[in-house]
Amino acid sequence: MSTSMRPPAPVTGCLTEAEVLRDLAIWEKEEIGRQAPSVRVPAGGIVRAPGDPEEALFIVKQGRVRLFRVSEEGRTATVGTAGPGTVFGAMRAAGLRMDGTWAEAVDEAELCRMGEAEVRRLLLSDARVSARIIALLGDRLAECEQRLAGASFASAAQRVAATLLGLTGGGPSPERIRLTHEQLARLTGITREHTTRALGELADLGLVRLGRGRIAVLDPEGLRRLRSGEEDCQRPDRRGGRRRAPVLR
Repeated sequence: MSTSMRPPAPVTGCLTEAEVLRDLAIWEKEEIGRQAPSVRVPAGGIVRAPGDPEEALFIVKQGRVRLFRVSEEGRTATVGTAGPGTVFGAMRAAGLRMDGTWAEAVDEAELCRMGEAEVRRLLLSDARVSARIIALLGDRLAECEQRLAGASFASAAQRVAATLLGLTGGGPSPERIRLTHEQLARLTGITREHTTRALGELADLGLVRLGRGRIAVLDPEGLRRLRSGEEDCQRPDRRGGRRRAPVLR
């Protein structure tokens, strides 16, 4: 366990938000939760680093965890973001690997941590959970492919839109996110300057509202259209005409 972690107050049912446990009854989730250790990690704390010898599976209860890699030159690249209910970690028995990947808490996070024995006894022994884990691995592969394509072809505004949708879960309702421009830049994998410019463009389009340390997503559907490059994300300009979505590279 990282030295940045500390045990939280006892929590019953800390796995109830997990997508991989969706098919279980509430009492089954609570029983697993009582047997799964729970830890809190402060904002900026390292959950897992490359080379950690012990295998562990984490399920996020609260907060967000950034998964990233570091190049030989010291540059970082975000490969994923884990929010509430998301599973990540290094656990060969469950098909999860983190070779060369760091895990860092974006804000204070509460995680359920399971070793191989707990994973085999509490999760893999149930066919319903095993099926969900297989689906999870497929989703991760699709997410990696989308992120790779985005890094190659998408504009800064499209990449920021994609990151915001990932942080909110992509639901239809407006949502507020506690996040600084610097944090969003690190999650998106672009510079802070490009992130600030892209956010300004999204705000001009009425898709988001910016505050100190907060971003309010006002129009998730508009962000989805912008992310995909559709022209429907145009907004009227001050002269009553139509304005194309920004293309910032």
